[in-house]
Amino acid sequence: MTDLSNAAVAAQERQGKTPTVMDLVHRQQSAIEAQLAGTLNSGAFVRAAISEIKKSEYLQQATADSVLGSIMLAAQLKLEIGSALGHFWLTPRREHGTWVCVPIVGYQGLIELAYRSGRVLRVETFLVREGDYFEYGANSERGRFFDWKPADRESTRPWTDAVVTAQISGGGVVWETLPKEKILARRPDKWDRGPWKTHEEEMARKTLVREVSPYLPKSTEFGLAIQVMRQVEDEGQVVRSIEGVQGLVVGDAVEPGVGDPLGRTAEEIAEDQR
Repeated sequence: MTDLSNAAVAAQERQGKTPTVMDLVHRQQSAIEAQLAGTLNSGAFVRAAISEIKKSEYLQQATADSVLGSIMLAAQLKLEIGSALGHFWLTPRREHGTWVCVPIVGYQGLIELAYRSGRVLRVETFLVREGDYFEYGANSERGRFFDWKPADRESTRPWTDAVVTAQISGGGVVWETLPKEKILARRPDKWDRGPWKTHEEEMARKTLVREVSPYLPKSTEFGLAIQVMRQVEDEGQVVRSIEGVQGLVVGDAVEPGVGDPLGRTAEEIAEDQR
């Protein structure tokens, strides 16, 4: 299928037609397969990625380098794209009049990566809600401690705090808690256009996993995910896949003359998308 896709893209380029983002994803299947290293079926992985792109008109308009970069990051992390597992999301974002694709590692995806070290036995997060009994502190007998008693199992009550616990093989339990106001203060500047607006509670849980991550044994993928999340989600950068360059580049969303697989400048990309 890769050879046929490459031939189709090449034919379009000879005819002066601009390949679609989906065409370019198909053309990268061999590179995606190399990153997956047999952990996931590359054909199914590509189909899932294209399915997500087809669901969003904005992803279809996004710069090809940011879409390919996001997909290649998912392949590097060996996480499935889409809502089936909630591991990894392709999210459109508008930057200076141009749509770009922002990779978002989901809460479940981050926990999956934490387990890959082989030493993290269990990660749990929970949200404390209004009406719950919740106390945390430290004393000479118990050290750091928290006590939580939920009022009921109702999940619609507003949440007030979040807690994460991680059981480590040979290392006991690591835990952390943050109040809602401190968690919300960590949202990026453009949070109202992303998952913080649509999936606030899941993002709060993920924030707690990130908070405890310095104290967890790390797999290569877990370390990479934490680094990229800081650059992309906190600093507003974009993961780009640049033709002829091995690996990925994290940088500004639209950088003139750099990063587009078709060799277009940022101005030409914007013009194509008007």
